[in-house]
Amino acid sequence: MNRSYRNRGCSLVTAALVIGCLIFAPPVARESSATTLNRVTTDDKTASVGIPDGWKLVSGGNGHIYVTGPHDERINLASLVIGKNAAGGPLGGEIVFALPYGASLRDKFSAILQAGAAKQGTPALQLAFASEVPMRIPQCSRFLGGWTAGSDSQKFEALLCSFPPDILGLYKNLVFLAQVPASLAAQDRPIVEQIAQSYRVTPGMLKKMLAPYTTPRLPAGGGGGGFAAPVSPSQVHTDCYDYVIRESPPSEVPVHCGGLMPG
Repeated sequence: MNRSYRNRGCSLVTAALVIGCLIFAPPVARESSATTLNRVTTDDKTASVGIPDGWKLVSGGNGHIYVTGPHDERINLASLVIGKNAAGGPLGGEIVFALPYGASLRDKFSAILQAGAAKQGTPALQLAFASEVPMRIPQCSRFLGGWTAGSDSQKFEALLCSFPPDILGLYKNLVFLAQVPASLAAQDRPIVEQIAQSYRVTPGMLKKMLAPYTTPRLPAGGGGGGFAAPVSPSQVHTDCYDYVIRESPPSEVPVHCGGLMPG
C-alpha cells in the first residue's frame, strides 16, 4: 500500500470510515474494469456497502454487513468477535475464544475461523496462510490464504484488528473476511476487493465498535469510585485510522495519533 490511495476514495470523511481500504486495496490497473455496484444499507442505517447484480445483503446491523454472491462467495465486513484474555477455560455468552491477548494475530484469526466452523457444524479447517502483512496500527494485520474442510476448498482475504482487554479481560476483535471457492479465486478477487472498499460505517457506530466490550460502571451522580476500562488512543481518536490507511509520514500525523504534527 502507498500514499497514492489518498486520492482513491480511501480517506476518512465526516460521514464514514472506509476501513475496507485496509483490506483489499487493488492495484490501479484494475480500476478501469470496475463493476457497477448498487449501494445497500443495513436496516439500522449504521453501515452500507456496494454490491453488484446477483449479490445479496443477507444480514447486517451495528456496523456489521454480510453479503453473499451467486457462487457461494461470502463477505463479512466488520464482524466483532469477543476473545477472553486467558489460556483456556470455559466460554459463555458472546465470548468466542480464549487466548492470551499477547498471542499472535495469526493465532487469534485461526481461533476465530475454527470457532466459526464449529458453530456451523463444519469439520476442523485445514488452514494455509500465504501471507501476513502487519498494518501501521500494531494490533492489525492483513491475511491471505485458504482452507479446506473435507471436499470444500476456499480462498480468503482478511483483516483482523485486536483491541486491548477491558477491565474484565475481554477484548474485541474486528474482522473483515472475504472467502470464495478456490476454483473462482482469480476470477472473483477484483470484485471482492471492490465490494470491500465500498464499505461505509457511520462515525457514531464506529466509536461504539471500538469502545471496550465491558461498559465502565460509574456511581450514581458521577464522580470517582467506579472503574474505567483501559482505552487505547486508537479507540478514542477514530480519525487516526485515516492516517493509517493513507500511510501518512509522521510530520503529517497529529500528536494524538502518534505523529509529530501539533493538534
